Amino acid sequence: MINYSFFVYLNHLMFHRIFILLLIGCTISAHAQTERDELSLWFSKLQKHDNDNSDSIEYYYKKTAELAVKLKDIKKEIESKRIYGMHLFVNGQPDAATTLLLDALRKAEKYPPSAELAILYYGIAQVYSKNDINNIHEQYLKKGIGVALSINSNSAIGDGYNRIGIYYERKGMLDSAQYYYEHALRINEKDSTLRLGAAYSMDNLAGIYGLKNDAHTALVYFKKALPIKKAVGKPLDQAMTLINIGETFNSLKQYDSAIHYALLAQSIAHSIKYADLETYTYQFLSGIYETRKDFPKALALYKRYTILHDSILTERKAKMAIEADKKYETEKKEQHIRDLSQRATIQNLKIKQRSILLYFIIGLFIVAAIAGYLFYNRRKLKAEAKLQAEINRQQAITTREVLNAEEKERKRIAADLHDGVGQLLSASLLNLNGFFAKNSIDKTTNPDAERVLRLVTNSYDELRAISHQMMPKALAKSGLESAVQELVSGIEPDRMTVTFECSGLGSRLDEEIESVLYRVIQESINNVIKHAEAKHVDIQIHKDEDGISVTIEDDGKGFDPKTLKKAGIGLKNIYSRVQLQNGTVDIDSQPGKGTLVAIHMPA
Repeated sequence: MINYSFFVYLNHLMFHRIFILLLIGCTISAHAQTERDELSLWFSKLQKHDNDNSDSIEYYYKKTAELAVKLKDIKKEIESKRIYGMHLFVNGQPDAATTLLLDALRKAEKYPPSAELAILYYGIAQVYSKNDINNIHEQYLKKGIGVALSINSNSAIGDGYNRIGIYYERKGMLDSAQYYYEHALRINEKDSTLRLGAAYSMDNLAGIYGLKNDAHTALVYFKKALPIKKAVGKPLDQAMTLINIGETFNSLKQYDSAIHYALLAQSIAHSIKYADLETYTYQFLSGIYETRKDFPKALALYKRYTILHDSILTERKAKMAIEADKKYETEKKEQHIRDLSQRATIQNLKIKQRSILLYFIIGLFIVAAIAGYLFYNRRKLKAEAKLQAEINRQQAITTREVLNAEEKERKRIAADLHDGVGQLLSASLLNLNGFFAKNSIDKTTNPDAERVLRLVTNSYDELRAISHQMMPKALAKSGLESAVQELVSGIEPDRMTVTFECSGLGSRLDEEIESVLYRVIQESINNVIKHAEAKHVDIQIHKDEDGISVTIEDDGKGFDPKTLKKAGIGLKNIYSRVQLQNGTVDIDSQPGKGTLVAIHMPA
């Protein structure tokens, strides 16, 4: 007899199992779909950060690569390795970049030709461009172009032509480079989706025309590329084009335009935290302001450049230390797995190696920091010295012009007094004498007439003395010795005795030097008369092969040399006049022991 209840039980059991299997299958399918969506998300983030100088790209790459391997998505695995490999290369890790890119290439070559394979060839070629042995760079470029042509991919062909143009440009083959850039531009302009490639071709052509000294045509291409990059949303590329435009304007000596575009590039570089370009803009702007003789701005910008440059070096060295430490830890674990029996020995050895490596890195960092500081300090001192020299030069020019203007004004006033007022007083004196004679007025018996005549005569004599003091005729006609002798003879003996000695002045000196020395001696004597209360002054002028020496020594009350910091205009004029002739002024004095002023002018 058939037991139907048993069959019912079996059917129920089978249905239950099938339901469970279906449920598990749906769960696995849903989970797989979730992982594929996650892969797409991380891969899009990786692509978005392709040109960013951001540490997050490493995290996005690891997430993408992990899911791509798990889901066996070879295309995304290869592309993620290419993107991250180029990021490593751009950020100064060529060895790690080469390893990653070649691993991606080995996988990609197992599949039919594709645009991704061509771009991978281009990336490896770029890495080998740093050390192009046996034209490996060119070989990979041509492999990539061959793949692009075989699949008729306009984007890959245009990219390849741009890259091989760059290769020929670096070799100095400008016509060949221009040929490929123009081909790339025509191909990219055919397709509206390739606007960015067209902008790169325009940049490259602008560079060629710049090398051919056709800056105006270069500007045309740069300015055509700029709005495309802005519209596409490539801030780094936009900033690079802006700085290129600035450099081109600089070559044309249109400095305002060069500064404008450099500042725009600097703003973008700062906003995307691309420190290398921001550093370069500070250096570039510093050079422009130095060319324009605006040394304060040039120095300020150069300081900002050195600070940011040192910061970048410090950050990169810290990253190198971290990478070295990571590499060491990885090797340590692999060795530990391969040979557990030698774990203790290997561990001690690795610890020792790590210590040596860390000491070496620390030592290298210290040396680099010291070298950087010395270099920065040296540049700073040179810039400050250059600026100070320019300030001194301008001050010397200004002082010389003031003194020359003062001397000319003395001559003009002296001439006006002598030829104008002096002639009027002379005529007045003659007419007055004539008037007295005509009217039979005896000056000896008429006090009023005698007083008027004496006043006019004294005024005429005083005017001549002032005119002569401002510009002695003896200095212009006979030279320094005669002018000083005349100056000394005008001092009243009962007020102060003066001795004057002169030797070596066989011929006339330079007019400007004679004027300076005369004014210095005149000012010194005036100071002695006004302040020293001296009874005797000794003046000596001596000329030999070394130059001209002048000493003015008095026996007056003297003073404290520390008070020279508060010296009056007269004493300051002495210093200014002598220093303009590269001479020196030494003043030796003590209270109650007189004063010695020693002046020397080199031959």
